[in-house]
Amino acid sequence: MVIYQTNRSSSHGFTFQDFIFVILVLSALVVVTFLGHEAYLDAMKTEITKKNGEDLSAWMTESGSLRFKKDYDVAACAGGKPPASPAKVETVAVAATPVEGESTPQVQVEEANAAPEPPQPGTWGACFAYLMNETAFKDMINPFTNEPPQFIAACNPADHSLAGQIVLEKLTPTPPGSAVPIINSQLVDTDPIDQKIQVRLSVCDKGAYAIKISEFEY
Repeated sequence: MVIYQTNRSSSHGFTFQDFIFVILVLSALVVVTFLGHEAYLDAMKTEITKKNGEDLSAWMTESGSLRFKKDYDVAACAGGKPPASPAKVETVAVAATPVEGESTPQVQVEEANAAPEPPQPGTWGACFAYLMNETAFKDMINPFTNEPPQFIAACNPADHSLAGQIVLEKLTPTPPGSAVPIINSQLVDTDPIDQKIQVRLSVCDKGAYAIKISEFEY
């Protein structure tokens, strides 16, 4: 007679190995959720940075088409007016205490106008000061630092502190036949804006890589 014996599977309930597995799965879910949330926040910050650049580009593009008209009401950004000549620095002679053994006291020359002067009308500095103090752009914030954005010379991936900053470049055409058709340089306070200039605006993303917003005539 053949006897068949069936072995019932024994159940030991929720084991320690099961507990470790559940902990690992929950930990993975928490990490994935956290990283996804951080990636979302960084993406939103980048989008806000791009919006800052797009708003500034739109304002400058519109201003560039109007600022040469006689009825343009923003005098600091108006075209057609060359920058005024910078004021000459005056000097005064200040008599010093005579040095013992010398018959003639030493004379020290000091600059009377040592304080920095405000931007000259007809330059980008005057227009930029108006833009950042008298318009809605005064409330513009770099979302990566929660501070007003800085206008820098270039984005640099080696320096992540530049995330969210803005780059304004002046594009200057070179003479015909030159190997380089255009020379780009930072638009600085002393640059004259009495004539139309070509401008390129970029912003720096989270990794301080440049994101080109637009090129326009200002």
